[in-house]
Amino acid sequence: MKRMTLSLAVLAMLASGMCGAKEKTQKVSNKDYGDAWPFTVDSVDLLCFGPSPKALARTSDGTVYALSGSARSQAKDRGWSDGQDITKPNPTMPSIKMDYSDIVQRAQALCGGA
Repeated sequence: MKRMTLSLAVLAMLASGMCGAKEKTQKVSNKDYGDAWPFTVDSVDLLCFGPSPKALARTSDGTVYALSGSARSQAKDRGWSDGQDITKPNPTMPSIKMDYSDIVQRAQALCGGA
């Protein structure tokens, strides 16, 4: 029984892509973007979750935010927060949030070939 439980645990880790694989991240901050920095936090670690590349951002407190449409559509099921929650209002049009499409592309590039 222990062997079966261990085998299932190893299989689950392999399926999730977490066994022995180092997570690819890229830190970006308000220092990189200046006034164009779209978030209310000073920095985030960008992540990509595939196969359909899902752009994610992790804040210093460990919260993961879904940035891309594909990530936001699965956020609730995966326990991710919505990236819009940390996005600043656009200074010229405060009723809409700032654009962070460049940051989404940078995160998706971490999946490789995205």
